[in-house]
Amino acid sequence: MQKKLILSLLLLALLTGCASSQNIPTPALREESNTENPPPSQPPTEESQREIRYALLAPSTDENIWSLFDENGASYENYASQGANYPRLYELISPTHELTPLLADGFPSPFVEDGEYFVSTISLLPDLQWDDGTPLTAEDIVFTINTALAFQLGLNWAEFYNPEKLHHAEALDPLTIKYYFSSPPNAGDWQHGALIGIFANKTYWEAKIINAQSFLPTTENDPLIINNQIALEELQIIEKNILEAMKNLEENSTEYRKNKLLLDQNITEQSVLQNKIDNAQQEKRDAFIAARAALYALPTSQKTPTENYHFYERAEAVQALFNNEIDFILSPQPLSLDEIEKLSKDPTTYFAENRRNDIRFLTFNHHKKNWGDVALRRAISCLIDPETLANEKLDERVIPALGWVAPENTGWHSSIISPPCAGMDADARLAEGIRTLQKAGYAWLQTPSPNHAGSELLLPSGEEFPAITIFAPEEDSSRTEAASYITEVVQRLGIPVEQKNIPTDELFYKVYGTNDYDLAIIGWSLSLYPDYLCDFFAAENPYNYSNAAVDESCNQFLEINDPALAREKLFEIEILLWDDLPAIPLFSSKITEAYRNIYLPFGNYLGGFAPTLYGVPNSSK
Repeated sequence: MQKKLILSLLLLALLTGCASSQNIPTPALREESNTENPPPSQPPTEESQREIRYALLAPSTDENIWSLFDENGASYENYASQGANYPRLYELISPTHELTPLLADGFPSPFVEDGEYFVSTISLLPDLQWDDGTPLTAEDIVFTINTALAFQLGLNWAEFYNPEKLHHAEALDPLTIKYYFSSPPNAGDWQHGALIGIFANKTYWEAKIINAQSFLPTTENDPLIINNQIALEELQIIEKNILEAMKNLEENSTEYRKNKLLLDQNITEQSVLQNKIDNAQQEKRDAFIAARAALYALPTSQKTPTENYHFYERAEAVQALFNNEIDFILSPQPLSLDEIEKLSKDPTTYFAENRRNDIRFLTFNHHKKNWGDVALRRAISCLIDPETLANEKLDERVIPALGWVAPENTGWHSSIISPPCAGMDADARLAEGIRTLQKAGYAWLQTPSPNHAGSELLLPSGEEFPAITIFAPEEDSSRTEAASYITEVVQRLGIPVEQKNIPTDELFYKVYGTNDYDLAIIGWSLSLYPDYLCDFFAAENPYNYSNAAVDESCNQFLEINDPALAREKLFEIEILLWDDLPAIPLFSSKITEAYRNIYLPFGNYLGGFAPTLYGVPNSSK
């Protein structure tokens, strides 16, 4: 991700997922079947195939490539109907997410240092052509990358071509692209970024973007900004020295007044410089906004296909699927229980259930000293059984999270690391939790047992354990019910705990704003590349958790672009997290989709078939 969690949360309303992180498999049609004919395990013959009829739940708009993959034209419907129009060098092939060449001839060269850059080259397959008959060459990829960087395009463009790392690209010849990174890219920048980025036809676009390029800011003001910034920093050092000197002076002395005068002049000069810097930077921002607006307004070379995409209101789409008027509903939202019940009445409609690539977890506020005790966190973790929670308490409406990386994310999931007390029944879990706390010096007036809760838990210091609160978002029934379950097991340990269900915005503010909480159940959508673990728990994380070993391992992980080596380092991070338990994974949400007349090439697909056609947004849910 390479983004701070707070910034990601502020982008909650935006679709910030990488458009090609997961590509929806191309389904094939099958002949009608009934309850006595289960979904086929082989694709149908060519004779039985026709265009698949998709339902969209909102209208799409024609967007050019620059707009479609940036905030301006980003929408699920636009990407669903137009995203496949654009080529890429590689894809993360489903369902294993293994990097697979498409238009590239083999895999990239290893990175080497080249002056101030870290470089790699890629060869294209020969004799490629665009649909207008013009040659597809390395110049097209280079033109696209350098245009995205020059216009500072965001959203998917920034996920593809990370402007913090990728400096530029160069065509060495018609079939060879050379990538120049200003610092070593990791797997997120490379295999999950630049290698799967889309690109445009240079012959079509080069002349058309000239006018938009004229709005881009010049570099003539950059030295002024840099020099003023240097001067400002020097004044700030002088200000600090003056303030330090004034601490030792009598307030009414002549020397004090001289320093006060110098301080006032210094602050005035700082204000003048800061205004100059702000004005120059605002001019640059305004220029980029104008340039991007002109770029977005250019006519697209692709048109939205209309033959097999049909717009419906949601209830109409479900009815159309029931009536065999469509084959699949394209929507990032799962079917509701009522919709599933309705469609279940049709024996020729089939269902696919999958784990969303998200996680709900219990977080401790490490800003409060009691939660800094790993024994306390381990005891609570021991009493929480994710499988009991998901399968019994939540009636299998969710899928238990037995780790921080979903097993279906096969590119990064290495193995299941057993959570504390895995395989134990409730009584054994309680006994282990009691032993853990007793060993750390905790005591009770009445020790917990399977027949009664503990009472008056005492801290190792002898103080009574303070009353705590667990927060959950009132809009999410699965999290409020999970909070009830956790409240119950925590009370068994003799900890006085109260559950409060509050609006999501208020929960967000308590956890990520004021740090005014003890326990909270948080929900996040995840990326395939699991750098989110470092955003969650490495240095400067929002939960006030500190672990030098995690920091070091994350620093190393975020510098590795070899997926095999990165996977090994990720496994080390997961072991550290399970050992220290800064938070407790609980479950992932489930998505159920309905289809008919279609052969799906595999059953388990992380994120669901329709939602991951766009890419799950990298933000809180």
